[in-house]
Amino acid sequence: MKSRAFLLAVLVAVPAAAQRLPQNAGPAHYRITLKPDLASETFAGDETIDVDVRQPSTAITLNAAEIDFDTASITSGGRSQKAQVSLDATNQTATLTVPEPLSGSATIDVAFRGKLNDKLRGFYISRTPRRKYAVTQFESTDARRAFPSFDEPALKATFDISTVIDNGDTAISNGRILSDTPGPGEGKHTIRFASTKRLPTYLIALLIGDFQCTSGSTDAIPIRVCTTPDKVQLTHFAVNAAEKELHFYNDWYGIKYPFEKLDIIGIPDFAAGAMENAGAMTFRESALLVDEKSGAVQTRRAVASVIAHELAHQWFGDLVTMKWWNDIFLNEGFATWMAPKAVAALNPAWSTTADVAQSTGRSLTSDSLPSTRAIRTAVETPREIESVFDQIAYGKSAAVLRMVEAYIGPELFRSGIRTYLTRFSYSNASAEDFWNTMTEATKQPLDRILQSYVLQPGAPVVSVSTKCEGGSTRVTLSQRRFFASKADLQNGSKTVWTIPIIARNPEGDRQLYHLLLDEPSHTFSLTGCEPHLFLNAEGTGYYRSEYAPGVLDESARLRTELTTAEKVSLVTDEWALVRAGELKVGQFLGRLQALLAVHEPLLIESAIPAVISVGESLTSDADRAAYQAWVRGLLSPIARDAGWARAPEDLEEVRGEVLMALGGTGDDAEVKQRARDMAAKIVSSSAVDVDPQLATAALMIAAQSGDAALLESLEARIAAAKSPEERRMYMLPLASFTDPALVRRALEWTLTPAVRSQDRASVIGAILANERARPVAWPWVKEHWADIEKALPPFMSGRIVLALSRGCSTAEREDLKAFLAAHPSATSERSARAAVERINNCIAFHDEQAENLDTFLRRTAEGASK
Repeated sequence: MKSRAFLLAVLVAVPAAAQRLPQNAGPAHYRITLKPDLASETFAGDETIDVDVRQPSTAITLNAAEIDFDTASITSGGRSQKAQVSLDATNQTATLTVPEPLSGSATIDVAFRGKLNDKLRGFYISRTPRRKYAVTQFESTDARRAFPSFDEPALKATFDISTVIDNGDTAISNGRILSDTPGPGEGKHTIRFASTKRLPTYLIALLIGDFQCTSGSTDAIPIRVCTTPDKVQLTHFAVNAAEKELHFYNDWYGIKYPFEKLDIIGIPDFAAGAMENAGAMTFRESALLVDEKSGAVQTRRAVASVIAHELAHQWFGDLVTMKWWNDIFLNEGFATWMAPKAVAALNPAWSTTADVAQSTGRSLTSDSLPSTRAIRTAVETPREIESVFDQIAYGKSAAVLRMVEAYIGPELFRSGIRTYLTRFSYSNASAEDFWNTMTEATKQPLDRILQSYVLQPGAPVVSVSTKCEGGSTRVTLSQRRFFASKADLQNGSKTVWTIPIIARNPEGDRQLYHLLLDEPSHTFSLTGCEPHLFLNAEGTGYYRSEYAPGVLDESARLRTELTTAEKVSLVTDEWALVRAGELKVGQFLGRLQALLAVHEPLLIESAIPAVISVGESLTSDADRAAYQAWVRGLLSPIARDAGWARAPEDLEEVRGEVLMALGGTGDDAEVKQRARDMAAKIVSSSAVDVDPQLATAALMIAAQSGDAALLESLEARIAAAKSPEERRMYMLPLASFTDPALVRRALEWTLTPAVRSQDRASVIGAILANERARPVAWPWVKEHWADIEKALPPFMSGRIVLALSRGCSTAEREDLKAFLAAHPSATSERSARAAVERINNCIAFHDEQAENLDTFLRRTAEGASK
């Protein structure tokens, strides 16, 4: 009963509307003309907004930021009144006040000016060495930087967009081009676009430049992938992926793609990975452009996944939009959940149930800190809204949807989704709308399940015990909130979830059991003797699983009777229990050794972070050599299988990670020498005839002991790169250098024009994540923090703070706390707490497990010597 009362309290709690617009008026239709001047990096605009005045008033408040008004008037009842404009920079609003009250229908007319900024938000400048482009990124609260508007997701309207641009340039927006006429003015032409469907402001897009496109179509929907002229040859894979994935979605949703055309545009400077603007999706070049023949499998798969994610948004987010940003999971969680389905339709080998288990494990790790948030979190200000675009919104929300889908069955779940999308098409929905509709459509208790996961922070760990009695099995399931910290786990929590569990007998008939655990502990009986139950069939549950000692010790049974997805789920759960002090690290490593005897790529990929973490956090000078030898014994057979020449297709995606772990954590002399030899050939050749992922791994390993000549070669290759994938291949190794002078030089390079602002935080963060570079990098970052913040787009400095959470000492923790206290704008309050919590957890992990690792290594060595 306590948990139900808690849920009710959360449901009815409504935060103060700190920066919300008054509700006395709302938009019906916008007519906007934007006139960018690329040379001066400014723009002008004319705008008419048809509004419904819901309450008689003499004032209408719009959102506006960094915009200057030239004229403003409001017409109502056939009378036009000049409006006085009052700007509120703090709340990013403009209030238009007229002498006589307004009522019913009204029309706002404004003329305004603004700056094409360099912050990658609003209406901004993107540059190549050849020219400038004017592009937009409005999510979540930046349409107000391009035109005065009702910049809230529930205030949907239709839009007529026009733009006056230089001759020789073209423009792309949400609608197709209706007309292209000369003028006004010499050297200009005007492009007018078709009216949009009802959309919120954050989904409007406008891009101006000399874009070139590759065309395709599916189900009579025209598709274009567009980019700058020098990269148009890299668009063919994306066209093919979009065609197949869009066709899949048309069929799956049972609702045809809701917009009349689909443009997908690669932008040189773009803070996000991609953006789902209706009919005009925008991408960072590295997330879209890849050579369809020579591009690495991993890169092509990543491009297909991002396209699938943004396409899914055309229904989840664009057709049906959340009412407010506290329910952003209705956009991001749904698109993350849907994307693997579309990728599997494109290439069945690229999306498996093991991917799902791996993704769920990452989300559970993020969700195991006391500072984690609930899926629904109250947000009001732009900074608060930005802070919820995180692993909870994307990963956890998707994992919860997958869990529920698996529990009630895919077809029944899809039927409910179709009902939801149909009911709220071109409108807005809340979390309550979603789970009430799904419960009604499926006749399943989805409201209870979803409320417990959406409204409460954290995640449970489910423990199981079984006992055979008189031909039946007595099963006890219990739940508690899981924390990454042993102290927090022991202190406990009263949180209770309604958990849909799919357990199975891993032996014999492999029977599935669907169970609903909605209390702290529950005991029941199963017919027949089931001595072992695997708690998370195919890894679809959003919970950790915990088993009694000895239950999972039969290594041969683990290898043969669990699926790859279940092994991935087991590894991620057991590693979490090790970190929390609930399982000895030696037991975990022994089990890992048994599981990796069969070379399953996704299992290998899931295991490697744990292998590296043990090396970084637990080893000392006394046992480091012994651990390195153990790592070589674990990974060398996989490396031999993968090879340095042409890898088997199933191992191609993980080969680079295996070699980097073997050369780094394992200190394998042969791997390091081969990497240095390959790196020398790569940087001295005019063309790279090596798989890009393998080339990246070789360069990263070589950079660990690299000299100034290698660093200079990498910088030169970055400048001359012909594709985003090639640029990334040469940029990632910059984070691997360990020579103090070269670490400083790499950091200094990040603040030069050679590095795009969108990449700076990632490169600096990667250098800080390198434990051997951190002692040099962190003082440099503190010394140059003011310059770093100026060089970064807003809200990106938090990525640097996230890298600092890799620390594992009291001194690092106190240093970080002092820095965050002095620089509160460096990241959100929740992210700052999380960073400190991670360091605390690493310190406790070392104290708890270091001696156990030493014992395991001694016993392993003794066993090998017999």
